[in-house]
Amino acid sequence: MVYNEFRTSRFEEHERRYRVMPEKNRVFLFHIFRKDGTSMFLHPFGTPDKFVSGLERSDVEGRYGMEPRVEALTMFRNDLYRQIEIGVKNWLSDARFVPKFLISSLVFVVVYFLMSFVVRDPLPVIDEIAIGLAASVGAFLLLGRRDMNSKAATQKRLDLRVIVDRITFRESAFVKQVEEALHRNEAGSIDEVVRQIVEPARQELGEEVREEAAQFIRALESRFNFKKLQREERVLKRIMGRSPGEMDRSFARLVESKKYDFPLYAVYKSFKKTVTNQK
Repeated sequence: MVYNEFRTSRFEEHERRYRVMPEKNRVFLFHIFRKDGTSMFLHPFGTPDKFVSGLERSDVEGRYGMEPRVEALTMFRNDLYRQIEIGVKNWLSDARFVPKFLISSLVFVVVYFLMSFVVRDPLPVIDEIAIGLAASVGAFLLLGRRDMNSKAATQKRLDLRVIVDRITFRESAFVKQVEEALHRNEAGSIDEVVRQIVEPARQELGEEVREEAAQFIRALESRFNFKKLQREERVLKRIMGRSPGEMDRSFARLVESKKYDFPLYAVYKSFKKTVTNQK
């Protein structure tokens, strides 16, 4: 089944324009169903700035294993819209910072000299500086608000929303494999899952899903910063060598700390090993 929930008819004119653009890099978004029925969406963009630039440079496709609920897709689309708003705001802040700064500085100078010559007070300079700073900050914020409502910002938001609305989710054998491994881990004991983290087993992956697998690993690393858990892995290896009673107590402390998503991290380690060995 093809999911086209993100498409809206009022953007058909823009869709025709995007279809004639040169071929771009393909980027995958992943929907993962956890055993408790919750949805998890993964993409490699990280920050809103990277998300905006990634949408503009890439052909984005969705992949799922178990069929996602429509409301989950709608919530995800709305979250992407929020990322667009933040990304466009940051883009404008960078592009318009120098003009806004110069205009605000000019406002400060004009207000300062007007207050110096027009208003006589017993504390010269201090009041003028305070009022000048307030006026310049106000001008800076006002210019930023005006930029967000400008034609360029509106067009950029519209273009990015078109891209999001054109994203389709399709069934993926690879994501099904990921979900099956994740559900097994979520149903298993903590010590069994940790052993898979410490001694990960390779997954059987076909040639046709290698690109998906590599991007899935990057998306997990972008979302959860798994690359920085090497020190914690050494702690896990020491725990695995302890007596059963001491090991149980150590596992209990780790679970309470919520530092690990053990089942998901075990999936990451397993598929990471497979992808790395296939390069």
